[in-house]
Amino acid sequence: MAVELIRILSDLHFGDRASRVRSLPSLQPLFVGADRIVFNGDSLETRSAPGGPRPAALRRHFLEFVRREAPRCLLLTGNHDADISEVHCLDLLGGQMFVTHGEVFFDDLVPWSPQRPHLGECYRRQLDLLSPEERESLEARLVACKRASAQEVLPAEPHPHHRWRRTMRTVQKFWPPRRALAMMQAWRVLPDRVAEVVKHHRPGAHFAVVGHTHLPGVWTRDNLVVINTGSFCPPFGAYAVDVSPREVVVRRIRRSQGRFVLGRVVARFALASEPDAVPDVSPFSAGLASSP
Repeated sequence: MAVELIRILSDLHFGDRASRVRSLPSLQPLFVGADRIVFNGDSLETRSAPGGPRPAALRRHFLEFVRREAPRCLLLTGNHDADISEVHCLDLLGGQMFVTHGEVFFDDLVPWSPQRPHLGECYRRQLDLLSPEERESLEARLVACKRASAQEVLPAEPHPHHRWRRTMRTVQKFWPPRRALAMMQAWRVLPDRVAEVVKHHRPGAHFAVVGHTHLPGVWTRDNLVVINTGSFCPPFGAYAVDVSPREVVVRRIRRSQGRFVLGRVVARFALASEPDAVPDVSPFSAGLASSP
């Protein structure tokens, strides 16, 4: 049996004007050498915003590209694309690795969002619809948080020809100042939150791969390695995670001549697994919502 290599990417935020992904072909080098690609949430913006890009056209363009250029890939949902598929998490390496986007680790989903109270209330209402048994299920909680995420209302984009447009977008992103403080707090607590949830729901996991907070990093909590793949938005950059039966390798992603390529190795973990330890990842069409 041939050894497969699965590459995990997240938080492309294609369609967001803050994203460094200006054209989808710039991603093609990241697919080279991988047998399967997993997009771990926030791949693109599927929610509407006044004056923003058209979600239906954006979705169609993105899906056509990944079908053509990243065959056998799988799209997991994020909070910006909660309806992109019906797959919210993934178990790899025979249960040794757990993959999900990350908003489920916060009671208010996006603690730094100006709509934090609204999102938190939406999430609580969705949880109230669950039975006591369902509330103990991580899968059911993931469905609830995706439904809540889809109710976030996007702010209007500054006018495209306004001379202070970039400044206005920055103000929208970081004002009021408590947003920056909430974001730093989320960076601080995420590894511990992940470890707590994974220990309860995936006790056999040794790795957890998340995104969402845009801060790339590798942390160890007891016997769990928490990997955050960062974001293709500034300022910190993104990581790619390569998963094979023999090792888990975390690499920085850099730009070279307008294209994204794999950079230096950040961390490497040897595995003692058998070659068949990486389970089959659902075909692309099985986890993909239909284009509108």
